[in-house]
Amino acid sequence: MAKQAKDPLAALLGADVKVEKAVPLKRLGVDLIVKALDGKTIGRLSEQATHYSGKGAKREAHIDEQKYGGNIIASASVNLNFGDPKLLEKYGASDAGDCVQKALLAGEIAKITSAILDISGFGDPEEQIEEIKN
Repeated sequence: MAKQAKDPLAALLGADVKVEKAVPLKRLGVDLIVKALDGKTIGRLSEQATHYSGKGAKREAHIDEQKYGGNIIASASVNLNFGDPKLLEKYGASDAGDCVQKALLAGEIAKITSAILDISGFGDPEEQIEEIKN
C-alpha cells in the first residue's frame, strides 16, 4: 500500500518554526535548551567568525571554527545567557561566544553545536562548516 503524500503547503502552514531541543550536559547535571536558528542568523554568525587574508584574486576567507561554534551556542541558548556579567567575570570572557569557549569542554561544544545545526535543518555540522567556507 503506497503512503499518501502530504500536501507541502499544508505541511508548511502547520509547521512550528520555534523548534527547541534539550541537550544534556552530564558534567553539569543540567540540560541546555537550544533553539533553531534561521539562515540569516547563521550567516551573520559565520561572517563574524570569518577573517580574510591576501588581496585581490588571492584573497581567501578563513572561518574561526571556535569563534563560530561559541557564537552559535550563545545565540541559540534559551535557558542560559552566556553573556551574563557573572559568567563573563568568572571565566574572564570578553563576550558571550568567548564565554562558551571558556566555560564548556570541547566535546560539549561539539555536541551542542551539532544539536543546534540539526534542529535548524542542517545535516552534519562538518559539512555545514565546509559549505560556509566555500
